[in-house]
Amino acid sequence: MIVRIIDITFDPLIGGWMDRTRTRMGRYRPWLAAGAPMIMVGMLMLFTASPGVGPIYLMGWLIVAYGGWSILGLAQLALAANASPDYQERSRIYAWWQFAFMLGMVATMLIPKLLALAGRPGQAGAMSMMAWFVFVVTPLMTGFTLLMVRERGEAGDSHGGGIGVYLRLARRADVRIVLLGELLLGLAAGTTTTLAIFFFALGKGIAPADVGLILIGQFAVALLVTPMWTRLAGRLGKHRALALAAVGSGFVQIPLYLMPGGNLLIAIAIFSLVGLFYGAIAMLPRAMIADCADANRLDTGHDSTGLLFALLIGIWKIGQALSVGLLFSILEWIDFNPALDAKNTVEALERLQLLYCFVPLSLSLVAALNLLYYPLTGALHAAIRAALAVRD
Repeated sequence: MIVRIIDITFDPLIGGWMDRTRTRMGRYRPWLAAGAPMIMVGMLMLFTASPGVGPIYLMGWLIVAYGGWSILGLAQLALAANASPDYQERSRIYAWWQFAFMLGMVATMLIPKLLALAGRPGQAGAMSMMAWFVFVVTPLMTGFTLLMVRERGEAGDSHGGGIGVYLRLARRADVRIVLLGELLLGLAAGTTTTLAIFFFALGKGIAPADVGLILIGQFAVALLVTPMWTRLAGRLGKHRALALAAVGSGFVQIPLYLMPGGNLLIAIAIFSLVGLFYGAIAMLPRAMIADCADANRLDTGHDSTGLLFALLIGIWKIGQALSVGLLFSILEWIDFNPALDAKNTVEALERLQLLYCFVPLSLSLVAALNLLYYPLTGALHAAIRAALAVRD
């Protein structure tokens, strides 16, 4: 949690620097090249750490890894926003971005199972192999992106990344609604991520080694249905499609609460329902904040794309950090022991399951209600782009 909070303060600096960057390579591509080595080395040092390294070692390399992740994430998202000015085309671009992201997640999560099938079980070996996978794939994919993707020139200067600019952007109605939705959905996702291993292993009697298979089922479904959300966003509007996904992701927690314990196949089938909404919740806020950047540029004459994506990623990180810090305190308060070999009472396990299922449901419903007030429709965005084209 401490490292995440430090990392959150890093995002606005990077976003402001990106917006002011002017090189022959473009505005965002140099940052993509800079972030790759940081995440490669950070992951390797963390995932191959020797026993007993201590908190200073872990915090230091976590800062390097999260710093690299922030730079890569911001540069990717801003580059994707730059690729097209069109309302619907941006949804498609972020859908493919999300598709590739989930493909990488599935490939990485399969590593422990593949090693076990090869006769090399154990978490330490699996983590080490994951790190080497990242170390090899990152320069290949980053190099491919740098070679193939070009940036469009955008008129408008940047006025930096000071706290005043950051707050002014956050006060815009369209930006504020996206950020509040992202915070609530980030808290909901952080709740399920933080508690997943305890919920399935201790609450539902699934072997800890099989929890990864349950998550892969979610991503497999998400890979299939994400294109549907692109089409739905075009028909309903991005904000209504995202609100619908938030409601669905909330109510899908109820069958998870009711499912019987000890059956891996049923757990995979039910948790796969979460994948129906995962892609929309991940991609649509990014497409929406790219549209907000256009509206802001028309109003102010300043290009703050990097800063806006820093705000979006930062608010998601706040949700994730708060969920980790708060939930472990709540687990202690309800007398739940998170050790996987612990003997918890029936009451503590019941409280764990209520926490896992109904906190995300409540947060998702509030997020959906908030998103319905988002003002930037497809028709309004088209008018904004037309006005920008004339002025530019």
